[in-house]
Amino acid sequence: MAEDRTRSVVPRVADATAGLRLIVFCAGQVASHALPRSGEIVIGRGDDAHVRIDHATVSRKHATLHLGAQVSIVDHGSFNGTSIGGKKLTPHVMVPLGLSTIAELGETMAVVQVEGAEPVTASRSLGPTSAPPPDVSPVMQHLYRLVEQVAQSNITVVVRGETGAGKEIIGEEIHKRSARAAGPLVKLNCAALPEQLLEGELFGYERGAFTGAVQAKAGLIEAADAGTFFLDEVGELPLATQAKLLRVVESREVMRLGSLRPKSVDVRFVAATHRDLDQMVAHQQFRQDLYYRLAGVTVIVPPLRDRVEEIPRLANEFVARFCREARRPQLPISDAAMGVLKSYPWPGNVRELRNVIERAVVFCKTVAIAPDHLGLPLDRLSRPPGAPSRPMPAAPAAAPPFEATAFDPARISGVPSTQPTQVVAPGTIAFGSATSLPDEMDALERQRILDALAQCGGNQTQAAEMLGISRRTLLRRLDSYAVPRPRK
Repeated sequence: MAEDRTRSVVPRVADATAGLRLIVFCAGQVASHALPRSGEIVIGRGDDAHVRIDHATVSRKHATLHLGAQVSIVDHGSFNGTSIGGKKLTPHVMVPLGLSTIAELGETMAVVQVEGAEPVTASRSLGPTSAPPPDVSPVMQHLYRLVEQVAQSNITVVVRGETGAGKEIIGEEIHKRSARAAGPLVKLNCAALPEQLLEGELFGYERGAFTGAVQAKAGLIEAADAGTFFLDEVGELPLATQAKLLRVVESREVMRLGSLRPKSVDVRFVAATHRDLDQMVAHQQFRQDLYYRLAGVTVIVPPLRDRVEEIPRLANEFVARFCREARRPQLPISDAAMGVLKSYPWPGNVRELRNVIERAVVFCKTVAIAPDHLGLPLDRLSRPPGAPSRPMPAAPAAAPPFEATAFDPARISGVPSTQPTQVVAPGTIAFGSATSLPDEMDALERQRILDALAQCGGNQTQAAEMLGISRRTLLRRLDSYAVPRPRK
């Protein structure tokens, strides 16, 4: 039982009905402790601690929570330290502790949660676990340790991170490492459907509920019964749909459209977003009550630029996959190309890396992937400390010309020319010209954009996804390079 590991002797004060709870994760067990509205709560292994955690990595007087207008925490010089976001706190210095933010005390975790948020129970038995991938960076090893502990309960989780950073993979890991691993993992991208279709997919509908509903259909939440429901891009949910989802999360009952009878469901909710939900709540763009229900724990996925050590492993995995799909021998990545990959800031994160490698495999006609096959803009490469210069691409390898069909980049070049058109592989530039390096770098990025638009028939959304950038960024690039938008 969790009570064997943690014990609460929180003082009963007049305003103890504040609505905050401390959730403690310790050795596969989870315990919940009510907190007062204000005051100091000592956490430690000692008998005199208000919240006692019986674990060898927790000091007798490890840390103290300070409750009031905001929640803060101070470490008392504990042997194993207290960490927030993977960074150890300076002893005896008070720092804010956000709601649903994980504080690590030794090898245990504690989270302050709003009363009424998703109740936390420990899993009776854990699902199969797996070690982090080899060569994983320290920051991701830390993340996997958090995921391992969070997965052992039914607490709701919000996974935050930049677009393409791997939030969906973390959601999958939470499911695989939980007692629900044998149950279904159902995913929904909240940004992919219009509001009128979104509710039908979420909650299901009965026959005749609306025009075209010729037969009843269970919603995705029902399909996730006894498993996990992953809400990707939850920040894009319309406010009206948020209110209906809140009722499901609170009551564990789903009402199909056109039905008068709710259906009970046993579902764990994991949500992901690249947006700042706190700011959305402040601007009344996201319901505060739903946010508190979903954000039992907030897990942050670091961007790829903060875990450069993983780029070789990820790049080689993508090369193996795309070579296998193309039924060609495995291509090595040259040292020069790997240097470029490790120097690029990756605004599109892992998704952009995957797209770059897929394109490199397509256009590589030599024995190894070289820098020019990557098609990355040189002006965005970071210079390694002590390096004499930025990595420079080799001469472009021969590649078949690209034939534009529905969308012809030549029609929107914006620069009339009487010279014969020089055909180069998409994502490369022609060397040996008298143009300056900045002009060549601009030409490279511009050409990549034109190639992507051509391959996507002028569809800006698909082209942005192929490039690993947002549609808004693509539109800014089109304007900066004086490229008329295809659909203007």
